[in-house]
This record gives sequence, C-alpha cells and structure tokens, in this order.
Amino acid sequence: MTDAIELAPRKQNRSSEELDMRALIVPELRKRWPGARIIHELPLRYSTNRIDLAAVTEAEIVSIEIKSSRDVMTRLEGQLRAFKPISSRIIAALAPCWNEQLPMIETKIRYGTCYSPQYTPTQELIHKIGGIEVWTVGVTAGTVKVTDGGPYRANKPWLAQMLDMLHVSELEAIAHGHQIAVAKRPTHLTLVTDLVDMLQGREVVKAVCRALRSRNAFDKASDAPILTYSVTSKDSQ
Repeated sequence: MTDAIELAPRKQNRSSEELDMRALIVPELRKRWPGARIIHELPLRYSTNRIDLAAVTEAEIVSIEIKSSRDVMTRLEGQLRAFKPISSRIIAALAPCWNEQLPMIETKIRYGTCYSPQYTPTQELIHKIGGIEVWTVGVTAGTVKVTDGGPYRANKPWLAQMLDMLHVSELEAIAHGHQIAVAKRPTHLTLVTDLVDMLQGREVVKAVCRALRSRNAFDKASDAPILTYSVTSKDSQ
C-alpha cells in the first residue's frame, strides 16, 4: 500500500452531538496529558477501524471511542478490541443514555437482603472486555465524568501493530535513525519485521509516537504536527 493511498481522507458523518462531545473531551485530554498531540480519526492500518480521538504523547497513545446518543453499539466491542494493540489507555466516551446508573438488584435471602449491581448492555460489554476507562460526556450539562468501567489495567503495546500504523517513508526514517540497513526498495512488511527484530520495545513505542506527532496528514481538526529532530540509536538509551 502506498503512502498516497494511506493518506486518503475518510468521509465524515459526525452528528452535532458528537461534535459537541469532542469539544468537551479535548480540553480534558489536554489537562490529563499536557503536551500530547490530539489527533482526530487516527487510522490503524492493521484494522478497518479508526480511533475517534487519540492523545499521542512522546511515549504513549491514549485512544478514545466516542458514542453519542445517535450511535448504535453493534461495533463497539470490535472497535475497543482493535485499539488494544497500540494503546496504553483506552477510554469509552459515552453519552449519558449509554451509561445510566441503574438501581441495585435486591435479592431476599434467609437472614436479610442481598444487593448486587445492575448493568446496561453497554456497561456489561465494557466490563467483559476489561481495562477500559469510561467517561460520561453530557452535552447538555457540559460535563465529563469518569465513571466505573470495571477494573482498569494499562495495556502493553504490540510492537508489530504499532509499526504497522506507519507509512513506508516513516518506517525507513526510523531504520535510518537507528542505523539499520534498508533495502533499495523495501516493502512495508519487511521494514516492520526488521524493526521489530532489531529494536527494543521502548524504542519502537517512542519512534511510532514521534512519527504520529510529526505526520502532516490527519483530519483538519487535529493539532498541527509537532516536529522533532531525527532519532539515532544513542537518543533512545
């Protein structure tokens, strides 16, 4: 796949509610991850899914999936699972209707009453996947609240999937920066394989984040590229 094809824009069909939700979420991301580049509609390449919003720091990718009240939940599980290989943290940003706090279920037992939590189908799905932080984004109230999405756990990125997000030219630049030999006309797969074999995990994550922070090819609502110097193997120590 050529870089030109990878850069082809995706037709957007965002509701006014989703746009308002994005406007509330972005300041919260900036507060939590100052210095991150905020990217709208980040393509994964290894999946047909895109990340609605991503906060890309120098060493991690925070992925946010937004669900307004007009959305359906049939794709949510696949989307969240697709984000896991490259994300240090995943956030499901839900309209209040998808994250209602239901009353506890009362069950009479021999010596009293037992109470157990009751979940909406969306909440049950998020609990099943695990490791997802949940934000309730109320457009009418103008609020973003962190609510219970089950036990949160940090993800450990998969190196090949992280590198697979990049263009051939970006992969070549990483290889040259780390003094890794590159064929005259390398393929995307060959570059990814060589970099996984030759680099340490932390080097891969930082290199991918640096490439995404500096790429000049995202949705126009995204932050401007953050340009940095090229990396050598000494820089990653």
